[in-house]
Amino acid sequence: MKFRRYTLETVRVIGEIPAETIGSITVKQLDTSLQSAPVNIKESLQNVTGVSVTVGTKDESNLRIRGFRKNEVKILIDGRPLNAGYFGSVDLQNLPLSDLKSIYILKGPISSMYGNNTMGGVVNLITKAPSNKKWAHLGMQFKRNNTNHLELSTSHSFANWNYWLYGARDNTDGFILSQDFKPTATENGDVRNNLQKTQYNLQTKANLNLSELHTLGITAGFTAIDRKKIPQSIYGIGEEYRLFKDWQRYQSTLMDDYILSENQTIKTILWLDGGQDTYQTFSDADYHNQNMNSTLKYRTLGFNPRLEWQMGGKTKLNTGYRGETVFSTRKDDGSYLDWTPHNIQIHNLFAQLEYQLNPRFSLTGGAGLALSKNDMRQELSVLPEPTLGIYYEFTDGTTASVAGGLNSANPTMQQLFSSDKGNPDLKAQTSAKYEASLQKPLNFSFIKGSVQTDFYYNAVQNLIDEVDGRYRNVDKVSTYGAEASMLLQPVRSLELDCSYALLETANDTHYKLTESPRNSAELSAVYYFPARISVAISSSYKDYRLSQDAGFANRVLSAYWTHGMVIKKSWKDIRLSLGLENITDTYYEEEYGFPAAGRNFSLQLEADI
Repeated sequence: MKFRRYTLETVRVIGEIPAETIGSITVKQLDTSLQSAPVNIKESLQNVTGVSVTVGTKDESNLRIRGFRKNEVKILIDGRPLNAGYFGSVDLQNLPLSDLKSIYILKGPISSMYGNNTMGGVVNLITKAPSNKKWAHLGMQFKRNNTNHLELSTSHSFANWNYWLYGARDNTDGFILSQDFKPTATENGDVRNNLQKTQYNLQTKANLNLSELHTLGITAGFTAIDRKKIPQSIYGIGEEYRLFKDWQRYQSTLMDDYILSENQTIKTILWLDGGQDTYQTFSDADYHNQNMNSTLKYRTLGFNPRLEWQMGGKTKLNTGYRGETVFSTRKDDGSYLDWTPHNIQIHNLFAQLEYQLNPRFSLTGGAGLALSKNDMRQELSVLPEPTLGIYYEFTDGTTASVAGGLNSANPTMQQLFSSDKGNPDLKAQTSAKYEASLQKPLNFSFIKGSVQTDFYYNAVQNLIDEVDGRYRNVDKVSTYGAEASMLLQPVRSLELDCSYALLETANDTHYKLTESPRNSAELSAVYYFPARISVAISSSYKDYRLSQDAGFANRVLSAYWTHGMVIKKSWKDIRLSLGLENITDTYYEEEYGFPAAGRNFSLQLEADI
């Protein structure tokens, strides 16, 4: 097995294969030649096979990987976990691209090095390293109905240090609906109602080489939305009018790498990540008669030291600790007249060993111990999280792997502490995950490329769901499926990429997966013309899906195809792209009662100085 190392910058190394992944990994490069000017992370993950990204009841993104729900998936930036808030989810629509280089999506068994809460997978956002040749970057993106993104950053790498400072503004007055949409009592068509927002984002980081053996890194950031209306379900009658006020996220990180010896390195990260928002409801469309005012504040303080030890030429050990204190408090006009705080303590001990039996055959095994408790239940929850991966490379370059592991997902703050539905005695959800993968290079007389297939099986225990008005550990569910992808380059100027995913539930499973299509497919073709011009055409298919409405009834959403095209022109330091999204103006719903955008165009301009 060939080990590939992706170096983010001097202070942080992300994503060794297979060291930190155990199972398969999808790496999505953020190159707009294959997509039409995404303005946030949700749009960038829209067409990844095996991944479903929809919009929920409060206009938040709902991420699902192979059927796992959003609060079961861990989101990180450069290896630092993001606070999932009171409801256990990170809104990917409010995470701008922020000079991101790529997105790592881990779907199968997850290494215990990531800590717990990885039952559904891991999405790791990788930022760009500062260049020693450029000083500034300007980016502009425009879509219909005053949807735009403006960003300006300055960065540079010197002999012993580098820096990066980034600022951005995002605005939308709402997206345009398909012409096939029929107006309803709560939605008049044309522009999606109650979808305006303006968001500001400021991020910075710096890295300093204190010596040849010691490197220090610091990051800080703040994101804010002053006021954001929330759309209503098109099937709702007499629903309240809703909005968010003073939505904020903040983060700060201190990272330290110290080389103890030729074969030993200590990597340490300390972080603070949090935010707040005020949720309001009104009885009138003018937002004058207020029904409720609810404010949430939350934060996480985390600490993660790790030892990397190259124990001879064939063995490598990664071991360490990950600890987090998660805090939230809320106040509203109903059950929380006074500030009501709660906290969760999470601890992880892990050790992972890689052993290279020979140049073609390697093993990666890990052992993790996840411990947690909350302030309403002092009894300590203890969960083992073992993982094992076996990898083999054939003489023709084909690689095969099998992996298995046990991953968990903690109850959310809402599931534990909600005054009307909460249950502090909830157990963590666990899933036994198994995966087999085969990747084969294609090298015919004139056709280059590769093909990859993944087969998986997941068995979830202690699934948390709402029953009789309270969250309980009541269900178990088993899912299985397959994913296949093929990349072909029949000529130097043409690239073809196609992928397919199948998701099934076992016959003995009574739980119904929602927002997750049984079949999905992604197709794309890119042709590179002279003069640094490229044209990309892409198509995406989603099978029918079940979607749960406000009354917990499962509705069936129709299958659909969408198609897009992007034309891109590059000069030395300038890139221009023109895109057309949903070319056929297909009408479809992302979730029950929340229609998606119709036909749209995009214009993107980037310049480096």
